[in-house]
Amino acid sequence: MIEIVNLQDIMPSAFLAAFNEKAVKAVLRDIVEGARAYWIQLAGRTFNTTKSEYINGIQAANWPDEDTAVISLTGVLPNLLEQGMKETDMHDTLLGPNATGKHTRAEGGFYRAIPFRHRTPGQGAHGTPMGAAYSSMLGAKASGQLGRDVYRAAKKLMPSTSDPYKGGTKWGGRLDTSTQVTRRGQTVAIQKLKDYHATNPYEGMVRLEKTYGGTTQSSYMTFRMISVDASGQAVGSPWIRPATIGKFLAHEVAEYVTTKLAPQAFDAYVRGLK
Repeated sequence: MIEIVNLQDIMPSAFLAAFNEKAVKAVLRDIVEGARAYWIQLAGRTFNTTKSEYINGIQAANWPDEDTAVISLTGVLPNLLEQGMKETDMHDTLLGPNATGKHTRAEGGFYRAIPFRHRTPGQGAHGTPMGAAYSSMLGAKASGQLGRDVYRAAKKLMPSTSDPYKGGTKWGGRLDTSTQVTRRGQTVAIQKLKDYHATNPYEGMVRLEKTYGGTTQSSYMTFRMISVDASGQAVGSPWIRPATIGKFLAHEVAEYVTTKLAPQAFDAYVRGLK
């Protein structure tokens, strides 16, 4: 959250003495609009696949009173990116007492299927490009080739389709990485990223097909199961989200307002009068 309160707090009083209240408030509104615009610009330079969701969290200024403007950041993901997060066991957040969307296991406890979206190589704004997960293991060139191999196989899958009126999904083909991902007629070996993983990231991938205004678009998804037993203990592979350091862009915006934006807004107003 950024709170901008009266120009007296960010400009020397000597400069403001010659201007009436109406003029001061006009400059204040320019500063508020400029602060939000700079925050959005800063987010665009800082984030990649998450920038759209972060920017959507930057709200229009709220004015609790005539002299105070508050620009808030809303949403869980935007605030996690902004403030950081300690190491977290996802079993607690996805299957805990307050979690929604979970299902009861026959043997006790809960489970849910977690979707992962995979971008096609070089395309799309959401999800991780196919092959990119292996960049540190294989290098940029080899991981890029792997992504193209996976995509070539996945786009041949029978599509899975959903009915917007009846609901539900009619499932098509699922990717079998042990036989369908090939290169020059030879099967490509795709190893697991971690020893404790059940399989590699692309096993079981589906091609979801939707039609928008006569244009058919495909997206590629995998689903992984997370579950806990009746006592709440994790079942299967660990799901640990490592600690992340916050970006604290609001702090940068606040400093920008004080050191650059406010003086520039004041100078622009004076030049306008001249």
